[in-house]
Amino acid sequence: MSGNSASSNISNVKIEQIVLGAILMNEENYWAVHDILSIDMFGSEDHQKIYAIIYELASDGKAIRVPIVAGRIGGLSDGKDAEAYTSMLLHVASREDSIPLSDYALELRSSATRRKLIALGESIVKAAQDVKYDPDQIADRASERLSDISRSAAIEQESTVSGVFAKIAESYSTKGSGVVLRPCLIGLEEMVGTFRPGSLVLWGGAPGSGKTAIAMQQMLFSSTVHPTSLFELEMDSESLVTRSTSGQTGVSLRNMANGLTEAQYKALMKAKADFASLKMTIVHPAKMTIQQIRSRAYAHKRKYGLDLLAVDHIKLVERQTKNRMDPVERAYENARDLKALAKDLGCVVIGLCQFTKAARQKEHPEPEMEDFYGGSLEEHADLMLANFNRNDWHNRNPPVTKQGKAYEEWLSNKNSTAGKIEVYKLKDRFGPPRDRRIFEWDGASTVFRDQASQTALFDDAITL
Repeated sequence: MSGNSASSNISNVKIEQIVLGAILMNEENYWAVHDILSIDMFGSEDHQKIYAIIYELASDGKAIRVPIVAGRIGGLSDGKDAEAYTSMLLHVASREDSIPLSDYALELRSSATRRKLIALGESIVKAAQDVKYDPDQIADRASERLSDISRSAAIEQESTVSGVFAKIAESYSTKGSGVVLRPCLIGLEEMVGTFRPGSLVLWGGAPGSGKTAIAMQQMLFSSTVHPTSLFELEMDSESLVTRSTSGQTGVSLRNMANGLTEAQYKALMKAKADFASLKMTIVHPAKMTIQQIRSRAYAHKRKYGLDLLAVDHIKLVERQTKNRMDPVERAYENARDLKALAKDLGCVVIGLCQFTKAARQKEHPEPEMEDFYGGSLEEHADLMLANFNRNDWHNRNPPVTKQGKAYEEWLSNKNSTAGKIEVYKLKDRFGPPRDRRIFEWDGASTVFRDQASQTALFDDAITL
């Protein structure tokens, strides 16, 4: 650490001495604060060296004893004697009547975070003053580093099985309580149960299979209660909301373009009032990096809360790299980072995936995990869902001639699948791995409905 850096002045030498002395006096003190402390929490290089030895002994299951630690230190700065210095640490700690060890450890952690922030600020200023660096790249890199600092500042607490079970029982004690999200359709709820916080849902399909529509329908349904954020990289927000308005009011996009009747206008005004109460934010840049999504998601979490985040779609999310990245590799890396984001924020993340051309030209058209960019994303997903528009597939694959049994069978299948979209469950980390439901699909108003009569759950979803 540079002696000229402002961050070098942010330290708590006295507290560092007390914490190290307390650990050397009684190794049980180490286990009381080991989940808070790390080597970089200590501003003094001598203290970093001593804590590294303590950490190594504890990790190897060996006793933390003063003679052992002193014998391993070697040289200290300014020629200080190792045995004399460890004795001094014991003396400093013994003079404290009551050591609030956890509070001291948290203060060291806070100081370390402050040093990192100061160092980051200094590097930003230095880079910004150099005209050979692109300011957008500086901002993206700074955003990434700031997120890293934020994540490292969080404390990974250990938990007992009974404690975790009590937390689960409490969150499920009341239907609809907690941050567990209910699906917007009964068929989906039957198939997947609930969307769990910290999970990554990959939702794929070919063009025209209603991926964006069903994701938007889920977000509108959830945002009546839960804060939600949509990162829309394919459509602009105006087109997206117009489509969703059509689904809520029954007024088609064509009606809006050609002019509204008085009844249709009143339906739109009612939808406007309903939308005003939704806890939903739409981010719709022309392009966005995964670091920018992560930074914006953290900002939304702090400002509004965040229970559900959706990205449409993950192959369009850019990555900072000097070399051109293969689309499959980019999707894989984005899925991995979205899973980490879901876990860090404790929210549900839905990542929409466009199936490859090869996947859409298969002899057997039903979706498989391999259609998600060769199946490489599977390891990151907690839940994998896929839309399949069988009617569209029949339209694109007619028989050679319009005569005979083959044509009659094709025509019957095409007619029977009109206005329907199938949703396949291909992976479920929390339940049976494979299932399927068929939903009514109104393409004019871009809305999904459960088959048979509408239910209370679906009415909630569309009337808000």
